[in-house]
Amino acid sequence: MASLRRQKKHSEEVAEAGPERCEAQQAPHTHRRRLRHPATTKYHRAKHRPPPPSHRHSPPPTLQSDAPLPVRLACTTSPSLSLLWRQPASLPQMTLSPFAFCLLLVGSLVPPSAAICPGNCTCDVDSFVVRCEPSNIDVMPLTFHPKLQQLTMYGTEIHTLDINSFTWYEDLRHVNLSKNMITEVMPDTFKKQKFLEELHLAQNNISKLTKEMFVGLSNLIVLSLRRNIIESLGGKVFMHLRHLQDLDLSENRIEKLEERALMGLSNLRVLHLRDNKLTAVPASNLALVPDLAELSLGTNFFTTIKQDDFKYTTGLKSLDLSGATLNEGLSIESFKSLSSLRKLNMESCGLRAIPSAALSTLTSLEELHIGKNPFATLPSDVFRYNHNLHSLYISGCPELVHIEKHVLQANLNIKQVIITQNPQLTYIAQDALRLLPELSVLDLRYNNLQQVSEHAATWSDIKHWYLEGNPIACNCSAAWLRTLLIDANSSASLKCASPKRLAGTALRSTEISDLACGMDSATQGLVIGLVICFLVVMIAAVVVVMLYRHHDSCVHRLLKGHHIGGHGSQCDHPYSHRYHPAYTVTPTKPVPVTEL
Repeated sequence: MASLRRQKKHSEEVAEAGPERCEAQQAPHTHRRRLRHPATTKYHRAKHRPPPPSHRHSPPPTLQSDAPLPVRLACTTSPSLSLLWRQPASLPQMTLSPFAFCLLLVGSLVPPSAAICPGNCTCDVDSFVVRCEPSNIDVMPLTFHPKLQQLTMYGTEIHTLDINSFTWYEDLRHVNLSKNMITEVMPDTFKKQKFLEELHLAQNNISKLTKEMFVGLSNLIVLSLRRNIIESLGGKVFMHLRHLQDLDLSENRIEKLEERALMGLSNLRVLHLRDNKLTAVPASNLALVPDLAELSLGTNFFTTIKQDDFKYTTGLKSLDLSGATLNEGLSIESFKSLSSLRKLNMESCGLRAIPSAALSTLTSLEELHIGKNPFATLPSDVFRYNHNLHSLYISGCPELVHIEKHVLQANLNIKQVIITQNPQLTYIAQDALRLLPELSVLDLRYNNLQQVSEHAATWSDIKHWYLEGNPIACNCSAAWLRTLLIDANSSASLKCASPKRLAGTALRSTEISDLACGMDSATQGLVIGLVICFLVVMIAAVVVVMLYRHHDSCVHRLLKGHHIGGHGSQCDHPYSHRYHPAYTVTPTKPVPVTEL
């Protein structure tokens, strides 16, 4: 009867535990007690007698709190872990700390529908997405849903990633562990993540890369290691990433790439190496990635581009050299191999002049960024060999003063011209940006333009043009601009900077009478002086003419024998004072008798 009572009690415990019950076995040969039929209980007791009392009552071995605990889980009926533990005997033995063992044990007892979501984390069970905000988590939680596909954690105190970090999450597709405190990634950490496509480890403290770190990531497409403290890349370090297409190593401390550092990346399309300490373009390694389409090398320590630097990257479509101080300049051979290049960024390269010769070989160039350089002028026809150019960006040039005429006359496909934030730019020549039939965007904001010529561009044909931020003088020279603003309803915020009475007033809201050609005091004084001089000259001329005419009349009278003075040297007035004013001296003429 006692046996039956024990059997009934055990059955009730099993029923309460349900089908999700698992056992944690501390010894590999410990067996669970099986329920037997009551008829066989006596036989079972006789055959399997208990051990001697000395063994039965011996105390269990003590467990040191710091000692690792060898554990193997055997889950018999739990669907949450049946995929992981279908064959427990074949799994490797793992050494876990007591804390990790507790986390693992709790996770194994929770069904998939009730996976534990740690604090500061948001877990979407339906889409298998977890996002964790800053917290004091220092180890990778083991209680997420085993079907987890997307994991984002930042601001944690995790320092190391090892093989136990992702063992239970074999379905991961996207992992973002940026902005943490990770210093080391142990070998085989991602050994089971054969479906992982994106891995972001940016803004951590990783200092060294090894090829064992990336074992198992054969399907990885995107890898970001931006803003770490990596100093060098060893040979074949990425050999396990045969499907990688996008590699970001920018903002590190990389001084050199060892030979064959990029071996195995035959499918690489995008490579970011900007903001490092490279003293030369890694030409030999670039030869290992022949399908490279986008390359970023800006803000490094090399000072020139040699002839063979891009010899093996003939398919390159985008090149970023911004921030690389090219003090030694560029030659016509620098970009000779890049006939397919479409986008070039050369901002902040210390260029004293537009490198027309180097650019002449880029016949497919469509987009050019060349701002933040100390050149002073844009000469005429400077981009004459870049017939496919459609976007030009020239901004932040501290010494740019003027733009000469016909600067883009050979670029009939140009669609967008951005010339902004050039504090010394005061003059744009007439016809500088005219006769460009495809031009749809012209941005001239925040320069130092006081006047803009009506003939600098075909303004009425440009869909979007901007002049805000310039100290426009609202005088008669801006009358055409006011009319255009009203008709086109463009650049509505363009304001007057002078004269003072109109300062801050929107140009389009002024009256045409306000735009009289006012003059400054110096010009006004000059004009007044000229007018006075002109009047003086005119008066003097009138006097001279009058005197001349009077003198000519006297001579005429002398020749006709009119009244002459005593010495015949002076011309007396025809009305002599010796005659009475009532009489007039007239010549006598005999009158015939018949007329009387």
